[in-house]
Amino acid sequence: MIERETLINFYNLYSKEIFNYCYHLTGVYEAAEDVLQDCFINLIEYSKKNVINSETVKSFLYKTAHNLAINYLKKNDKIFYLDDDNNYSSVDTIAETIANEEMNNEILVAIQNLDVKTRSIFILKRDNNYTNEEIAKILNISERTVRRKLQQALSHIMVHLKNKGFYDIL
Repeated sequence: MIERETLINFYNLYSKEIFNYCYHLTGVYEAAEDVLQDCFINLIEYSKKNVINSETVKSFLYKTAHNLAINYLKKNDKIFYLDDDNNYSSVDTIAETIANEEMNNEILVAIQNLDVKTRSIFILKRDNNYTNEEIAKILNISERTVRRKLQQALSHIMVHLKNKGFYDIL
């Protein structure tokens, strides 16, 4: 079984990014907290029968978080808007601020309309700056699938923005 100090170390290393991933995937703060807690409970349970490899524990936690978040979404039959902390530092006027907020809201709508796998890949890339190889390992898919899904996500977002009248960015 995993030692208490090792578990605390893993929690300190990965809890914030796993929580952020869960929050962006579910859109619900409390659900993200629950999924994070369940991830570490699953790690403890897994460690009772298996040796924990410190090199793969991060992937284990992400895969567990992904599965638990998907289960949450299916169980609650909900679609949520993603929260985005992007700040536009070069905004000079109130009109530009409003336009940027409108565009950001439309980007969030477009992301929300992606299928769950594509959304997960996009969030891991955008929010955590993972490489395609890292995303493939975390989600247990091929790098080719990661590249294809990222391209689909970006194309979907661009088409959505164009349809909403944001021609200047295209």
